[in-house]
Amino acid sequence: RREVLHTEGGAGLKRVVKKELADGSVTRSGYDPVGRLTAQTDAAGRRTEYGLNVVSGDITDITTPDGRETKFYYNDGNLVTAVVYPDGLESRRAYDERDRLVSETSRSGDVIRYAYDNPHSELPATTTDATGST
Repeated sequence: RREVLHTEGGAGLKRVVKKELADGSVTRSGYDPVGRLTAQTDAAGRRTEYGLNVVSGDITDITTPDGRETKFYYNDGNLVTAVVYPDGLESRRAYDERDRLVSETSRSGDVIRYAYDNPHSELPATTTDATGST
């Protein structure tokens, strides 16, 4: 047996809504009117939902089958600035005026800093971790 894909939509928005796997199991996907993924159901029937910003399409939250929610926050440039996890802990990211990543704070509070020596470079010249190592 082979995989069978069921699609819906047209005009460039054709999306796989159902996948029949070789083992006979079935997964499903749901989409919003403009074709962005909003839900996935695995072969065991567990559904994961994706909340979206209606304007940008950015994922605002993910809710797992057990009801646990992860929330995402963005700056005006649609870059992730914070993620709040189901346990209440969060990670953060900060950017410079060119939207380059300058620091990341992990869930445990460890900070990694990025420095750029060239104003036109997208790659950091140095990276400093939580221990101060570069």
